[in-house]
This record gives sequence, structure tokens and C-alpha cells, in this order.
Amino acid sequence: MKLPRRPARLAHLLVVGALAGTGACASSGAETVRMDPMTFQVVDEGGRLSVEQLDPEVLFHEGNRAFEAGEWTTAARKYRLVHERFAESRFAVVSAYNAALSLEHDGKCDESLPLYRWVVDRTRGSKDAQDALFRVAACGEALGRWELTLETTAEILRPHYAEISVVDRIGARVHHGYAQQNLGRLALAERDFKAALAEYQRHLDVPALGKSPEVSLAQFQIGELYRDLFASIRFKLPPDRMARDLQDKSNFFLMAQSAYLKTLRLQHPRYAVVAGYRLGALYEVMYDDMMAAEIPPELTREEVEAYYVELRDKIRPLLVRAIDIYERNLRMGQRFGTTNDWVARTEASLARLKEVLRQDSSRDAEAQLRGASSN
Repeated sequence: MKLPRRPARLAHLLVVGALAGTGACASSGAETVRMDPMTFQVVDEGGRLSVEQLDPEVLFHEGNRAFEAGEWTTAARKYRLVHERFAESRFAVVSAYNAALSLEHDGKCDESLPLYRWVVDRTRGSKDAQDALFRVAACGEALGRWELTLETTAEILRPHYAEISVVDRIGARVHHGYAQQNLGRLALAERDFKAALAEYQRHLDVPALGKSPEVSLAQFQIGELYRDLFASIRFKLPPDRMARDLQDKSNFFLMAQSAYLKTLRLQHPRYAVVAGYRLGALYEVMYDDMMAAEIPPELTREEVEAYYVELRDKIRPLLVRAIDIYERNLRMGQRFGTTNDWVARTEASLARLKEVLRQDSSRDAEAQLRGASSN
């Protein structure tokens, strides 16, 4: 059964002293037992009424069960009741955090932010507060609020928590750089990524860093910075400008290639396949851009045809290399058990390039036949 998308409307029923003990004769040794007041709540979920007991421990464990079952709306409601009604209980802080996490899982990052911030204020300077700040930064990324992510990761790095681990410090630095990149501050982003990778190199003895996705993300995003610069260059006339374009494009190609190869060597399942795809795409884009280069307008039709025949012959190795990389990337994806959009993109690019190579071979065969017949 799907849970309602709108919050349930709540009515409240307070029962005071409902379970007061019964009196008995003093001579029999009986005593009067008084229980704490109990609060119940009537919940209207799409017209279906139910009564739940408002006890922080009960609600907390009910929230846990809903969370483990992936019932995010129910989990968030249970945890929020603890946070709102029992703010001084021992379950309040963890319930606020879990409520925010449930909302985040449910795609409601904007609603989770005040809860995470409440946790930070309540536990400032602690590991709990740092964890909540990391979630604020993640929500900033999910919402495209890059200034929020930038400010929050900067708060973590000051440091917010004096005993911050090297893993968390690197993670905060990488996401600070990622926010800079999305704000168009590319030089600052590269500086953050390189600082994170330098710290990683200084702490190779830390086992947790070997599995850190942030290390791979930093290396991958450096490749993305250079790939964007590489892709922005088109071959334009006059010839002296085209020569400069080729030099600049080749340099950015090599820098992006180096970064992607380093990402591949880290072998993180989330980023290795993406890096493999991007690596093959460098060769594919270089081929396409060279084929689309401007040609002098004074060339005759026959000269243009001859130019393209010679050009295809010279740059065909780019296609062959891209095909090889894409095939390797598919095998790596199978090894990791990866079945995501990047695998699908790899398959599509591989099929396209094989078709281009087949067509080029057909053109060469036709040209040879024409040459033989003219003799």
C-alpha cells in the first residue's frame, strides 16, 4: 500500500492518570501506584483513523522499523513526533537526525535542512554535529544550492569538530571543490581537488581511504575540468589559428587523459566506469572535431574529397583506440556488476564507432575499386 503524499492530519487526545493504581486495605499491605500521564494521538491517514501512543521510546523504535522497511514518510513522521513532542528526551537528537535522513531519502531535502541544523545547534562541536553538517552539504548538492554546500563544507573544515578524521577532512575538501566547480570557480575547484589528493598521498596508510569515493571523485573531477576545456576548442581557420587550436586541444586532451587514468587505477566502482567512458569519449570527440574542422573555401569538390580521404586515414587510429577503451570499459563494468547509465552510454558509443569504422572501410574499398577501374 502506498503511503499518502500529503502529511496526515492529526488530532490530539491527552489521557491523564488513566492507569492510576487501585486502592486496597492497609492491613493487606497493598499500595497505590501512580503511572505517568500517557499521551495518545489520533492519526487520520487518508480517511483511515488510528490511535498511536506518544511515547518517545516507542515512537523511536517504530520509526526505526519504518526506516529499515524503506517507508520514508512513516519513518519521518514517527521521528518528528519524538523531536517535536519530546525535545528533551534522550531520543530527541537522533530522532531529529533520522527524520531528516528519512525526508532526504524521500526526495524532500528542503524539509530535512531545518532538522539537520537543529541537530548541529544542539550538539555543536561534536561528531554528531559534523555528521549533520555533511548531510546539509549533501542536500545543498541535491538541491543545486552550491553556496550552501560551499559554506557548510567550509564550516566543517574550520574545523567544526576538533577530532575530525583525515577521511572526513578529505571528503569536506572535495565537496568544497565540487561546489566551487559548479559555481564556475574552476581554478579554486582544482586547488581544492589537488589539496585533497595531496592529503590522500600523505595518508596512504589509512585503510579507510582506500575505499573513499571522495578520493576518486576528486581525481575524476580534475579530468572533468580539463575535458570541458578540451571540448570547448574547435578547429577554425585561418591555418595559424588552427595550429594553435590543435596544440591547445592536444594539451587539454593529455591532462584529462592523465586524470581519468588515475581515476581508473583507484578502481572505485562508482567512478571507474565513468572515467573509462570519458577516456574513450576523449578519442571519439577528437575524431569528430577533426572531421568537422573548417576547410578553405577555395578548394574544389575533388580536392575536398581527397582531403577527407587523407584525413580519415590519418585519424582512424583515434577510432580504433576509442573502440578498444569502450570494450575494456564494458568488461570492467561486468566485473564490478555495474549496470548504470554510463554502461549504456559506453555500449551506444561503441556501436556508433564500429559503424563509423565500417563505413570508412567501405569508402576506402570503393575508392580502391574506382582507382583500379580507371587503370
